[in-house]
Amino acid sequence: MMPARFLLAAAFAVAAGGAAAQEAARLDPDWPCVQRKVPTLTPAAIWTGPAIEEAGDWRDDEEVRELVNLLSQRRVPQDEAEATIESFAEGLPAEERSARLTLLFAGLFDTMNAERSEIIEGIERYARHQKALVETIREQKETVEVSPVGTGSEAEQQLFWNLRIFEERRQSLPYICEVPRLVEQRLFALGRAIGTVVSE
Repeated sequence: MMPARFLLAAAFAVAAGGAAAQEAARLDPDWPCVQRKVPTLTPAAIWTGPAIEEAGDWRDDEEVRELVNLLSQRRVPQDEAEATIESFAEGLPAEERSARLTLLFAGLFDTMNAERSEIIEGIERYARHQKALVETIREQKETVEVSPVGTGSEAEQQLFWNLRIFEERRQSLPYICEVPRLVEQRLFALGRAIGTVVSE
């Protein structure tokens, strides 16, 4: 068991860190990342091809739907995804090429933009849980502070574990905050690859 004085010092550090994070995110208290939050993307920021609003419903095209499901998965290497796009384009009749490739981008945009928004919402929930945990730690710290010397071991143990959970979550935050950017980067790259074969 850690000494109470160490736990109290750690609790103060947690509280200070929480306050600093809140100050840094004062414009959006639920956003804990250093990256600027962009809740949703727009096609115009990514796509320079034909208007996707006029492409129709990509879900009605079975082949496009299957490609969207495949290419939107980040586990599929980027070079493999781009090769799949080229192969798909090569097999299309000239009169269908632009329309169906635009449909493919529309499906990828809908799917990956929705995924990215869900990830952002998850990060915000994560931040709210961390704030709630800080409040719990503060309350437990006060309990430990007023406990007579040599007592309060249960409160100290609870404080220790909550501090540990908080710190583990805090350390994982930079990696979590990168995920929306990774989805965005992949969508940009796929859009560029599709745009290239559309213009050929």
